[in-house]
Amino acid sequence: MKAFRVLSVIFMLLTLALGSLATSACTSTADNSASSTSGGSSSGGGY
Repeated sequence: MKAFRVLSVIFMLLTLALGSLATSACTSTADNSASSTSGGSSSGGGY
């Protein structure tokens, strides 16, 4: 029973880590698309 509790805690931590990674990836993608659509020179679209 103790091993099951440890595994459930590890699984929950992995789920939280993946969720935070997915959220940060979506945020960075949204930031990149916003800077490219606004013509930001940081994205190399200032030609």
